[in-house]
Amino acid sequence: MKLIKDPVHGYIALSDWELSIIDTLAVQRLRRIGQLPLAYLVYPGARHSRFDHSLGSMVLAEEFSKSLGLEEDEKRLFKAAALLHDVGHPPFSHLFEEFLIEKGTTHEAIGRKIISGEHELRRAIEEAGIDVEELLRLLEGGHRLSKLISGPIDVDRLDFLLRDSYFTGATYGVIDVRRLIYLTTIEEGEVCIDERGRGVLEELAVARLHSFLNIYFHHAVRAAQLQLLRAAEEHGEELTAIAQLPLNQYLELDDFTVWCMLKNNPKSRRRIEALSRRILPKMILEGEAEAPHISDLSGVKRRELETELADALKLPEDMVYLDSSVIPPLTKYGPSELMIRLRGGREKREAKSRVIEMTSKPVFIVRVYVERGVGEYDTLSERARRFFISRGLAGAA
Repeated sequence: MKLIKDPVHGYIALSDWELSIIDTLAVQRLRRIGQLPLAYLVYPGARHSRFDHSLGSMVLAEEFSKSLGLEEDEKRLFKAAALLHDVGHPPFSHLFEEFLIEKGTTHEAIGRKIISGEHELRRAIEEAGIDVEELLRLLEGGHRLSKLISGPIDVDRLDFLLRDSYFTGATYGVIDVRRLIYLTTIEEGEVCIDERGRGVLEELAVARLHSFLNIYFHHAVRAAQLQLLRAAEEHGEELTAIAQLPLNQYLELDDFTVWCMLKNNPKSRRRIEALSRRILPKMILEGEAEAPHISDLSGVKRRELETELADALKLPEDMVYLDSSVIPPLTKYGPSELMIRLRGGREKREAKSRVIEMTSKPVFIVRVYVERGVGEYDTLSERARRFFISRGLAGAA
């Protein structure tokens, strides 16, 4: 047994089979992928990694396993899934996910390819007595425990809310995770919470919303991330086409290697130097709506609109940034994903409340940024507002 001291969960005791998986290159790489890319420019302590988060998720899987009374084989499978759920993340986590989505994939899909096709990791999983195909089925959503890996109250979400709150110093994500675990059951593949847990469930919903608004989508965090994203686009297909790389080349990329690539490329160096000095684009317009007239401003659509917007602002295209951030709903398919078991074990009912209904809708945030010192910000803001109104996007203005 090996002990690791984690600031969020305390001591983590690792068995030999867990260590054999953790010590693989694919998992160790996660030490060099930040959980919240560039958020340290706003919250200096936010330098934790996907590796930290993966260990924390495994700890919560252990606690769920005890509460649910899982047999050893299923417990081991569940913990492995929790540990490996983020193994496919690209450099800079969700920021570079856009490059994966444009090529028709996700970090989850790439993670399953790594588990299946990366020899060292697969061998460690098999030597731990875990059926790789069963593990993939759990991660794909076909197992009774799948919703505790990816669902409304999964181990991923519970850990990142606690962890991000701790390392940023923001208290939005402080929730009673243990109470939620103890009062949760899985019945026929359905997440079911004892009615005594209704309050902490609402607490989680609010904490998640505030974490998105005040940490993940903080205007300065997004300004820095847009600058980095633009640098990657200027660097070229070596980064924008990472989804098509062979697994061994994909696993060679992390935040450190990519940062050096961008810094050493004359096309992207200027932006990296600006980030190094915390010179961030200036926000000139911000709007928020539950359902704007456009549902997707990522990738190609975002870049096309940026070109039109730059023309309207009378600025060079490389000095204008358009941000469309979407806070996903608490539940993927609506509040019915969460069921409340009435006291005394009576019938289940949909977990209805104003809080859950409010957080079960997506929230769209649209922002416009420009390089600093390019002109009168009030004038540019008014031009941007008129631009959105003229295209029927008044919700963003």
